[in-house]
Amino acid sequence: MKVFDFTSGTKGELLADIKRAQYTGGWLVSKNGSVFKVELSGPHGGPEDRWSWVSNAGHTVGGKDVDIRPEDFGVDAICFCTGEFFHLWHAGHPEAESHWCWHVVGTAEWNRCACKSGILKASKHA
Repeated sequence: MKVFDFTSGTKGELLADIKRAQYTGGWLVSKNGSVFKVELSGPHGGPEDRWSWVSNAGHTVGGKDVDIRPEDFGVDAICFCTGEFFHLWHAGHPEAESHWCWHVVGTAEWNRCACKSGILKASKHA
């Protein structure tokens, strides 16, 4: 899995090629007793790409979960693709549709700054 710098809010320099993420965290965060859904603002990639901000991601090494953190690559935010997924109801048909799943993980400080600068948006979750 290729990991890219996302500090500027767009897919940047290739940082590493590592074991594929086996899990990702969610996009809901709690702050001051309220729950917020965090999303990327604006379009990213092409129409066949689906991008999401996630609270964390990682894989299992020797039976233990190991988070994939931006700090490990010397940046404030990273993005990576976990693969191409096909819509099951179209599988095996010529008109099958697919999408690529991209994820963004940022440091706590980057997440705060990205919300203030408009890279991320947080909306109150019911």
